[in-house]
Amino acid sequence: MKKFIPLTIAASITFATLPASAFALSTADSSFQNYLNEIGMTQAELEEYLSYDGYTLDDFQNVEELRAELGDLLTEENLQTLLIDYDLTEEELKEMLVEYGELEPNEEITDAFKFYNDLEEYVDFMLSEDGTPITEETLSEFLQEQDMTKEQLIELLENHGESLEDYTYIEDLAASVEYYNSLTPITEETLKEFLDTIGLSRQQLEQLLAENDDSLENYTTVEELSMSVMFYMMPDFDELGLTDNEIENLLNHFFTLNVEDPQFVSELEKLGERLETISLYNFDGVNDLSPAQVTEIADVMHDMLDLFELDVKFYLMKDGKKTPLSFASLLKMESTNGYDLFIEIYNKQGDLLADMTLTAEMFDSDLFEEVSEDLEKSSKIVKLEKISKPVKSTIKGGKLPKTASPYMQNMIIGVVLAAAGAFLFRTRKIFGEK
Repeated sequence: MKKFIPLTIAASITFATLPASAFALSTADSSFQNYLNEIGMTQAELEEYLSYDGYTLDDFQNVEELRAELGDLLTEENLQTLLIDYDLTEEELKEMLVEYGELEPNEEITDAFKFYNDLEEYVDFMLSEDGTPITEETLSEFLQEQDMTKEQLIELLENHGESLEDYTYIEDLAASVEYYNSLTPITEETLKEFLDTIGLSRQQLEQLLAENDDSLENYTTVEELSMSVMFYMMPDFDELGLTDNEIENLLNHFFTLNVEDPQFVSELEKLGERLETISLYNFDGVNDLSPAQVTEIADVMHDMLDLFELDVKFYLMKDGKKTPLSFASLLKMESTNGYDLFIEIYNKQGDLLADMTLTAEMFDSDLFEEVSEDLEKSSKIVKLEKISKPVKSTIKGGKLPKTASPYMQNMIIGVVLAAAGAFLFRTRKIFGEK
């Protein structure tokens, strides 16, 4: 099958701009070192601080996301703002913090709390509507209602990396138990259904997990397994030459999009449907397509970029000289004839976010066939997103169960995965022929 360049480029751009968890914060980056200086902490101190809330630095993609989570440093000025917002005096707040063991009697609030967000969340937690404290009596009543023993409860929580000590209120515990019980246990039957959905044999699944230092024995539910498999199947675009700064630019751009807006989700789903229709076209190259089909491909590319608020410029480049190339001309190409393809990605304000060079050698290699294989494997996983279940908020803004995925983001990533996979090729090879 010929390399159909425009479709490959469309998928490359889509995935280059995805806020995938594969991109983690780089501690060697100067922006991270500057942030440590700003907050007056060492990396070890920050890692210890994050661990209290169950986070690690790997949970953050860049400094801006870390800053958004922690918020501003707590100062006397924003402390006074917080007191006004919650109609408290400083003495009343101190008494509350001392009562609950968060502050020593002679300790200053700004010494006990490093960041404003931590104090604000704690105050909001303590002043919001109380839940039912977990005691032997209330726990016994809960277990009777759930028709389970304490040992079964402990085992359920341990299977998801938690313990009973992680909970203060019955309502929070009930929400987690409901969520965990709603997941699909891995049995021979459900595992077979999962494998059929993603088009892998059990041997291929175990090989994929082993290549990532993982094992099927580490999973008890289909939903958790599906999220790991999705992560492991994400394509690697290092060969496209995107730098860490460019990836950060793209991720920061994505953070400005309201991806939870129902209109955004609706438009993305419509794009997915159109791309799936395109995947049914019978073609090896653009000459096999009708004018209407070529127009639809161009329209989808345009609408996809508009949805993600991006613009793209294409150039043919050789010996340092760049020649502008329209997307219409690109659609007609099946080879670059020895030229490199240079791509610039802009936001709608005209700021250059990233650029990348696809060399002529890349087009003569197996790069795009490998990309298409990765994309199609990933596109299978989106079907499992339909059985993932978001978790309701907990009492006093408590944390959700650790295994609760960022549902909206995963759904959007899944839709794009499916669309891009269908957009490229309809044939594939996963770990060789079955």
